[in-house]
Amino acid sequence: MELLFQKQIIQLEQYQTAEQIIEQINTLLNNSYYFSHFVADGKEVYEDPENYLKENAAQIEKLEVIARTAKELTYDILLSAEEYLKRALPELSILTDGFYNNPSTHHWTNFDHMLEGMQWLNQIIISIDQMKEKPANWDEYLKLSATLQNEVKGLEEAVENADHILVADLIQYEIKPFYESLEKEISTTIDTEGTRHDTN
Repeated sequence: MELLFQKQIIQLEQYQTAEQIIEQINTLLNNSYYFSHFVADGKEVYEDPENYLKENAAQIEKLEVIARTAKELTYDILLSAEEYLKRALPELSILTDGFYNNPSTHHWTNFDHMLEGMQWLNQIIISIDQMKEKPANWDEYLKLSATLQNEVKGLEEAVENADHILVADLIQYEIKPFYESLEKEISTTIDTEGTRHDTN
């Protein structure tokens, strides 16, 4: 098997285990890169790469490792978050109206989606915070993350008390401005330090 990374080509012994191949990949990445995915004989593998190697290592002829620098990974993550926020913001207004007017099952489902999204956004901030390189405006993200924690607690209390009006108020006056502020920070980061893949 040929193992390719950047401009390096390493010839691996035919009978290496998935664990040995992963060890080789980690050596190549050398704490300077973050694994993204690999391309095995032309097939891109994103999900469960270890298991894929366990099942297919013997047949793979060419394994190309795709990795990102900390900076590239940060901006890819932030672009995903920005796209999510652009889609989520209009939904918050619909959700607010639903809670002001006695929420249906549909509204509760969307409320759960909003909570999952908030959890995902917080996880993004935690992940980037653990990286060596951070955006110049990182302190603003940390302030927003602290705000997010408070809003989640407020929402939990409002739900426990079955206070639909308070839930709607929190979404309208706290969560929505939080999303707008986070989107603004992300856009600032990407436009000043990163690159957009598509400028159309």
